Amino acid sequence: MKNKKAGTSIFVVLIVGTAISLTAYSALDYVMGEMKRNKKAYIYHEARQASEALIQSGFADLHSRFSTRSAFPVDSLSPENNPLSIPAEFVTIHSSFDSHVVIPTAENLSYKTIDALGTEDTELVGGVIPPGDWRYINPDSPGNEFDEMKGTRVFVRGVELLSKATARHRVFGESTAYSRQILEVRDAPLFAYAIFYNVPMEIAPGPRMNVYGPVHANTDMWLQSGGGLYFHDKMTMAGKLYHGRHPDSGKGDSSGAVGIVNSDGDMVSLNEDSSWDDDSKALFGGGWLESDETNFIDLVANLWGGNLQTGDHGIRTQNPVGVADYIEDTDDSTSAKESLNSAYNIIQPILDETVITSITDPVERQSLQSIESQKYSYKAGLTISVDASGNHSYFTYERDATGGIVYDGAGKPTKIDLVPATDFVAAEAFTSEVNGDGDEEITAGMHDKRMGEDLNILEVDMGAMAAVIHNNDADDWTRGEAPENWWNGIVYVEFPQQNATSDREDYVNPAIGGWGVKVVNGSTIPNPAFAHSKDIFGTSLATNQMMYVQGDYNSDGDDSSGSPTSPDSNRDFADEGEEAPAALIADSITFLSDGFDIAKSDGSSNDRIAQDTEVSAAIMTGLVPSGETGSNSYSGGVENFPRFLEKWTGKTLTIRGSIVALFESEVGTERWGKGGVYSPPNRDWGFHEKYAEGFLPPGTPTSRGFRGRDYMDLSSDEYASHIARIKSEFTE
Repeated sequence: MKNKKAGTSIFVVLIVGTAISLTAYSALDYVMGEMKRNKKAYIYHEARQASEALIQSGFADLHSRFSTRSAFPVDSLSPENNPLSIPAEFVTIHSSFDSHVVIPTAENLSYKTIDALGTEDTELVGGVIPPGDWRYINPDSPGNEFDEMKGTRVFVRGVELLSKATARHRVFGESTAYSRQILEVRDAPLFAYAIFYNVPMEIAPGPRMNVYGPVHANTDMWLQSGGGLYFHDKMTMAGKLYHGRHPDSGKGDSSGAVGIVNSDGDMVSLNEDSSWDDDSKALFGGGWLESDETNFIDLVANLWGGNLQTGDHGIRTQNPVGVADYIEDTDDSTSAKESLNSAYNIIQPILDETVITSITDPVERQSLQSIESQKYSYKAGLTISVDASGNHSYFTYERDATGGIVYDGAGKPTKIDLVPATDFVAAEAFTSEVNGDGDEEITAGMHDKRMGEDLNILEVDMGAMAAVIHNNDADDWTRGEAPENWWNGIVYVEFPQQNATSDREDYVNPAIGGWGVKVVNGSTIPNPAFAHSKDIFGTSLATNQMMYVQGDYNSDGDDSSGSPTSPDSNRDFADEGEEAPAALIADSITFLSDGFDIAKSDGSSNDRIAQDTEVSAAIMTGLVPSGETGSNSYSGGVENFPRFLEKWTGKTLTIRGSIVALFESEVGTERWGKGGVYSPPNRDWGFHEKYAEGFLPPGTPTSRGFRGRDYMDLSSDEYASHIARIKSEFTE
């Protein structure tokens, strides 16, 4: 009986042990299965992260390429040309012992043939570059609230990038991830802004000032006012936001109101007040809001909803294509100029081809080539060349089928002489004489009180130029063809440079001193009907010299017929002989009224009484930054950006256009603020509404920005379909 009971006990123990073993085995099997699943998931996520990283590396590569080039054929990224490549950094990271990403052999990091696309385990493929189109970034559309280009017409190219990454494990197998995203390359005209500053932006008006239109600065921005400063459109800056003045200005701060409109259209103060919501007040300690505030990013988003953004929000510099970032001179220990003023190249004469090809560094050479094609001198249809003695000549450049300048065997640009039967340019060497009262009077040229300098003058008669261009008759030219064969709306006045070649890092080589370009009779500017079919409207007048604009320009001079934002009502915008898109581009620009008398230009301010003046033109020029001429020297700010030499008390200067401070002046380098130079006008300055509609002056430079959009993970079949399409597009 005892043996029977013992057998039963053993049987029970076996059953229980077996059950426990089965449970343990099931648990172990579950754990092992879960581990395998987790490991497979890990392998997949490793592949997916690698695929995303390849897209980002492609973005970085294209950013570098697009920032230094102005032209891109549609097949630029094809294997036969310059395809995207898996970067060395990616290879280094994923060649480590703990990475399972499959790296192609060194010779297969980029494809050599179109047929091979899609055959590697890990790859990066760029599609065709589309021709692009103009788009308006609607601020009211969902997703555009924080788009720095909202409210602006931009030229958009969407470049497709595909990536594929495979991660392989010897035990847990392999996974492949596929990605696709579009890099949106967006060109924004600089004249699409009411104010665009590539140098530190300061604005400190005494009387109330309203700014209508978008405002952007590529560096820091200092804002203050005496009687109120109000911005009625979006404001962006790649640097920091400060209240007060630049530390090198030597001027005191003012506490007048500063307001910026938010995305709902409400004016919100930069200083905490009743315009702030309760949540923002709770985040802020009071006073003026600046970039160094702890909760700055959140406060700005709460208060302005995307209408105010800084470098802290991801705003980047918007440089013209090929132009390097401006570097401010901040070394007080030396009087040498250590700033990098690359954008100044926009107004310089073109270089001989041999100068560019002699540069051995391919990146530097490509950058200089890109700047070259952006110069007004390169783009000009009509060049007026002046030598040191004032002798002048006219020519246009011979161009190839793509519009590029043709160079001769010595690497010099090929010129086609133009000689008008009636000269519309005259040179005046400075002369003076003593009058009957024993006072010295200027009889030719002029004196610049700010510069403290007697100047020879090259006078350009815009009305006479318009007449001969509009007539479009070869008989008006003793040498050269009718204007329709060479006119493109861009006129460049070229002065000799100070040195044979530039020895500066930024390639700046200023024009000789002692001269100025004086623009007269500019109420009507060239705007020939024959050019309209080519989408060429108006005139851009550029020079590497100081410019003086006398009298009404591109307007009727009647401030009751137009406004700072809208064209003269009695002149049809862009019709021949009427108001048209216009730009004035120079080292510095001084506005003179019709009352300016050169004979008394060296006299007291009471001898230089201004008259009301109206200008319809974009202004692109330079300034002398705060601190440039000493630790206590103010740039003059936006409110004094256009230069003056007259007593404007009680008189009005109306400007409708766009204000662009693109560089430091290199010829007109005397500081602002010297006594006895001028008294300011009533400033009726506004952003030309037609510029926002796309009616822009000829040759308007564009800044270039980048934005990734439409990221998606793909299936294997979807990826294969995209690869097949790209192959066919490259071979079309």
